[in-house]
Amino acid sequence: MGHDVYVCYDDNDQSIANKVCTNLESNGLDCWIKSRDVGAKRVVDEMMDAIRDSTLMVLVFSENSKQSKFVNTEVDFAFGEDKPILVYKIDDSEIDGSLGFFIRNRPVVDASDNPGGELDSLAVKAKKIADDNRIPFYKKYRIPIIAAVAIILIAAVGIFALQPFDGGNNVASDVQFNPGDITLKITDFHVDDVRKESTSWNYSYFVGGTVSPDPTGSNCKIVADFYDKSGKLVDTTETQFDEAQKFSSGFVFGSAVSDTNNIKRVDVQLIDGNSIILAQSESQL
Repeated sequence: MGHDVYVCYDDNDQSIANKVCTNLESNGLDCWIKSRDVGAKRVVDEMMDAIRDSTLMVLVFSENSKQSKFVNTEVDFAFGEDKPILVYKIDDSEIDGSLGFFIRNRPVVDASDNPGGELDSLAVKAKKIADDNRIPFYKKYRIPIIAAVAIILIAAVGIFALQPFDGGNNVASDVQFNPGDITLKITDFHVDDVRKESTSWNYSYFVGGTVSPDPTGSNCKIVADFYDKSGKLVDTTETQFDEAQKFSSGFVFGSAVSDTNNIKRVDVQLIDGNSIILAQSESQL
């Protein structure tokens, strides 16, 4: 089930983020907020699903959020999903850097002189953005859709007419790769301290990166093994590549949670349907 608003914030700004969520919901907007709604497993997957299923993102912007890898990743993903982003500014930090790249032309509610204030103004703007973006797709793009369907039908008929009859033995096969054909590179492996949040764990780990060429359709899976300092396996995640979460600079390879900050190394493998390792990369904290 989708939400109207995804509330994005750094853990140090959680009290203000909770006020934002409460105020928006009192004004009829259904919200998803990490401190309340995230589950016990697949933290990153749940957050990205929530962004994708929300109508807009409200970003609690501060120096804390500018420095947060998690916030930067969330905003990056929302940007890639073409989600409206409404900025709630709670300090005097400049909107610049990597986070500023994604939000510098987005609407801003400035509460830097009174952090936690201007919430009614925020709710009014959020409600308008949500209403504007809830226009049914088929109504908003009715004419282009009809034209596109007509073109596709005409093209399909033409292609079918030109195909020679082969007795019905044409069978589509998956794309095939061999070891060495694909390069997998870890570009981000970090841990977030979530002890201030109401979660059943203390630390969240995230690993992501790039895969080239893109093996979509090849029946591959991504396996991420998380190890402690001694080399003991702590957790393993497996994701079908075609279902891997995407953001503008790559893919999410895996995520893990822990009660103690014990994960120090990750090994990521791209494995085909025959259990052959096509590519591999590792990184340490």
